[in-house]
Amino acid sequence: MEIELKKMDTPMTDALASDKAALRRCVTLVDDEPSALDILSRAAQAFHFDCQTARSAEEALDVFEKQPTPLVVTDLCMPGNGGVWLVQEMRRRWPQTAIIVVTVGAEDEALLQCMTAGVQHYFLKPVHIDEFHHALQATWYSQIMRRENQRQKQHLESIVCMQTHRLRHTFFSAVTSLARTLEARDAYTSGHSLRVRKYALHLAHQIGLDEPSKKRLSLAAKLHDIGKIGLAEGILNKPAKLSKEEFDLVKEHPVVGERILRPIIRNRVVLAAIRSHHERFDGAGYPDGLAGENIPFLGRMITVADCYDALTSSRAYRAAMSQDDALDILNDGIATQFDPHLVPPFVRMIRRKNSRMKVR
Repeated sequence: MEIELKKMDTPMTDALASDKAALRRCVTLVDDEPSALDILSRAAQAFHFDCQTARSAEEALDVFEKQPTPLVVTDLCMPGNGGVWLVQEMRRRWPQTAIIVVTVGAEDEALLQCMTAGVQHYFLKPVHIDEFHHALQATWYSQIMRRENQRQKQHLESIVCMQTHRLRHTFFSAVTSLARTLEARDAYTSGHSLRVRKYALHLAHQIGLDEPSKKRLSLAAKLHDIGKIGLAEGILNKPAKLSKEEFDLVKEHPVVGERILRPIIRNRVVLAAIRSHHERFDGAGYPDGLAGENIPFLGRMITVADCYDALTSSRAYRAAMSQDDALDILNDGIATQFDPHLVPPFVRMIRRKNSRMKVR
């Protein structure tokens, strides 16, 4: 088969020029016939493509592993595993590589397998060079556009991710400010959430909680009472016992808090801890009446820390309890209000810290 090859200048778009560093203008040619391989090679070089060649599917994989190319042109009818196997392997191992099939009267089933695997073009021998040139150029430009689209997509995703992070940071700052504003409405609970977080994290350290869980616990403890933002000051600061209707409103704050935070906090563990911090181990708590191990673990931890801080802080309706009295109440509530596995280490932690303070 003889053919006259004429070197021709092909216009290079801005996209092509900008992608040359990232996407080399080269092709892997695979054919077991030396003459056919030589013609394809000279034709590709005439169209300004660098070439590497192989004479079997197995050799092609070895060559490609050492030097990947964005384009592969392969015969189907070759000794060994053959072209269909090569196409399938290339699609499995290098799915972004574009493949063109050139063959002699291939069976319909083989061509169908290749097209199903994602072959971009196929030709029957003898190859018309103009068609081959068009297929190489079209496939090359489609690779460039795919790379550019992928790069643009990644760029947009990074922008969205960054903006989302900023929005989340802004939201958390606003929520933290709300929590502080909430506590400022009641002088008796000022600093409560931060103290609860401190106690909960000390307990987490005491029981060897893993770091990811500590981060979730820290966030949930800091925001556990955010749902009280809608409560009237008359309820928050009432010096007498709350009426049933007033207490029913207070009991809604875990659910309200979860509802406020759900649009921005995607972590279900954090939301569950906020919702469940007033559940009781015996099932008599609120809002869902959960019992025992069904109560989220971080919620059980916050319950202990929350109760201890509430007992040792002054409230509108009573003075602060002593540490010993508060710890006695925690011990009395083991297995009824509190997780029996959490109270003992919490009590030991508080007593140890108190002993250190006395020594100092």
